[in-house]
Parts: sequence; structure tokens; C-alpha cells
Amino acid sequence: MLNFTVLISHLSQKLWVRVTCLLGACVLLIIASIIGFNQHFDTKYLYVAGLSWWEGSNAYDPEVASRLGANQSLGSFFYPPQIAPLCLLLGAFPWTQAKVVMTLLNVFSAGVLAYLCVLLVKQPQVKQLRVSGSGSVWFIPAIVLANPFTLNVILLGQTTLIVAAALVSGWYYAYRNRWVLSGILIAISTIKPQLSLLVILWLLLERCWRLLAVAALTTLIFCLVPIVITGPIDVFVEWFASIGEHKNVFANVLGSPAVFSIQNLLYTAGIQVPQLFLLKIVIIVLLWRYRSRLIIDDLIGLLLAISVLFGVAHHYDLIALAPLMAAFWWHLPHYPRATFIALTVMFVMFFPRNVLMTFINNELLLQYRVILVLGATIGLGVMSIQRQAEIQRVQ
Repeated sequence: MLNFTVLISHLSQKLWVRVTCLLGACVLLIIASIIGFNQHFDTKYLYVAGLSWWEGSNAYDPEVASRLGANQSLGSFFYPPQIAPLCLLLGAFPWTQAKVVMTLLNVFSAGVLAYLCVLLVKQPQVKQLRVSGSGSVWFIPAIVLANPFTLNVILLGQTTLIVAAALVSGWYYAYRNRWVLSGILIAISTIKPQLSLLVILWLLLERCWRLLAVAALTTLIFCLVPIVITGPIDVFVEWFASIGEHKNVFANVLGSPAVFSIQNLLYTAGIQVPQLFLLKIVIIVLLWRYRSRLIIDDLIGLLLAISVLFGVAHHYDLIALAPLMAAFWWHLPHYPRATFIALTVMFVMFFPRNVLMTFINNELLLQYRVILVLGATIGLGVMSIQRQAEIQRVQ
């Protein structure tokens, strides 16, 4: 195992290996963008909502969904009102051009997310975490751009890349005294509350009042069009009502292969438990209470992992866990024997689930990614505690 680690380390020093990985990732991204042009299943919902708001009608009206066509309508519009600027942008173009706009936004967001993950490695707040060499500049972008979750988001025209890029950027600048920029980015990330909620809770516990005030004001500005059309109270009432329908859509019900969460894993195993929302809140409060025992640079990865594990997510939402890779990047040099395990976990995590379904006819086994993410989260937490203890001893 150690020889394998040495071999990987040796190959990673070769310039041709680095260039090949990054160029290959860019090629895959371009191919996914071209293929996805004929799909954009989720973009259609954003587009129709945008058309409705441009016309001055309520995007949360169930009749609006009928504009999607019988083969696409899955119910009401489920995004919060602050999604309006994106929807209006898409609705300002003909459908064909709107798909191009969404593709460009997702590709740009993937690039931003990759860049931020590199910055997290190159400029961690804890100076002892800095990793020498330029490997991260090549391999981290390659992995972020070419993994199946990124490609799936682009194919569907989903918003997870936009949210992940805004959320990680907002976190990065929040701890570098750029609270106005951070607040605006956090506001953008709220278009998917299930991913951004725990980060906002953490900032609330940290009493980042100015940042949160900017985020609240920006979110309100984003909501202006729906508020004017539907009313300042009714628009949120109707959004909350649509959320109640969201869990009944076939892709969101427990037992669906598209759902990712510990609750869904247990349900598939025949164990029914209620939603774990309160449990993840308790976990975050405990993390904050004992935050001095953790490395602060690890927290964004841990918060996002807890969000998807104990919340409601889909498999493509796992791209939001990109900061976990950055965290492991600075920890693994101190745990050389764990490198092989980390590479194996990443390979299995990225292996196409649809391919496995042709060989495995057991839905419980196909929930393996939940176990991998849970193990990676616990592993990162343990390494964070150990490294923080070492750093404090040296100081």
C-alpha cells in the first residue's frame, strides 16, 4: 500500500500527468455541456417561472406547471422567491438561448468552485496547513470539473453548482473581513436553503451580524419581483405550501434511488425514522460549542457534509462537498497510509451509479455513497481534532 502511495506521489510530480488531467477534465466538461443542451430538465422549471414573472403572474400557481408539458410537469415550483433574478434572466431569452445561458452559468460556477477549493488549500487560515508544491493547482480543478456530479448538474441544468460556488465563496470571504461580498454570496446560496441553512446558522452563532444583515437585505432585493406580483406575505405562504408538495414528487420520496440521506438509507434498510433536521441542528450547535478543538479550515466541508447527510439531497448535490477534498488535501500528507484509502473512496464515490445498477439489483447496496460520505466526514473530524491538538502543543 505504501509503495502504491509513493507511485502516485511520483506520478503527480510529472508535468505531463498534471496537464493531461486538467485538459481531460476540460474536455469532459465541454462534452457534457454539448450533450446537456438537449436535456436541461430542471432549467425548464426556472424558465417557466421566469416567463410567469415577466408576464406579471404568480410562478407558484399550480396551473403554471402545465406550461411544462405533460411529460415534464412534476408539480408546483419549489424554489424560494429569491431565485427570481435567475429565472427572470432565463425568461428574458428564447428557450434555446436560455439553455446556453444556464450552461454558461454552471460552467462558470464549476470554475469558481474549483478555484475556491484551490484557494482553501493555498491560503488556509491556519498557516501550518499550507501544502508545498503546485499539485493542487492542477488536480483539484480537474477533479471538481470532471466528476460525475458536476457533469450531471450541467446535463440537468440544475442550480447546485451555482449554490455551492456562492456558498464556499461566501464562507471564504467571511473569514477574510470581506463581509459585504460574503453577505451577497450567502444570499445567492439561499436559493437552495437545504444546502445553505447550516452555514447561515454557523454565522449566526458566530454573531456575524453585518454579514447576515447584508445577506438578508440582498435576499429581500432578490425577492422584489415576486413580492410585487403576489404580495409580501402571500408569496412566502405559497412557497411554503409548495414545499409541502415537494416531498411527494417521485424523485424526492423516501426509497427513491435519486434521494441521498441517512434517513433514506435507513428507510431502504427497512428502518423508518422521522426527518433528521433537529439532529443536524444539535450536531452543529455541538460543533460550534467545541469549535476550538477543530481546525477552522475544515468546518465548511464538515457543515456541508452534515447538510446532505442529515437533510434532503440528491446525488448530484454531492458536488457541494468539494471543500472536503481541499481539507483532505492538507491532512493526507500527515497520514500517508490513508492516501490509498482516500483514493479508493474517491474512485468508488465517482463510479457511475447507473453502471452499478446493471450488476447490482439491491437498492440498499446502491446507497453505498451515504456510507462513504459519513465515513469521510467522521474521518475528517478525527484528523481535524488530532491536527489541532498538535498545533496547539507546538504553540
